[in-house]
Amino acid sequence: MSESTQENGGNSPINLSQIVGRDHRYELSVNNETPEDAAARRAQEMADADMKRKMTFALFWFALLIVGVVFIGCVYTFSIGMPEDKKWAAGIVSAIASGLVGFLVGQGKK
Repeated sequence: MSESTQENGGNSPINLSQIVGRDHRYELSVNNETPEDAAARRAQEMADADMKRKMTFALFWFALLIVGVVFIGCVYTFSIGMPEDKKWAAGIVSAIASGLVGFLVGQGKK
């Protein structure tokens, strides 16, 4: 017996050019998980993505609430406060307004 026949378990070698024609396309797919495992993985990934979206949404609204309270407090202090208080209140209001404009301009570029 030849060496290639012994490697093949006693069968003659396979010639792929005889099997594959020019009009044929073959695709090899290797799957190492059962359909149940794949469904469970997809369900877990969907749950994780949903939780991440909810956490991001909650964090966004919390930050917006805090910035809004600070902004309103600074505007109130600027309108009725002492001259020293008006200086720092104006700086904070200016920083919040410039941050908002920067955010909106950045969103427009996307």
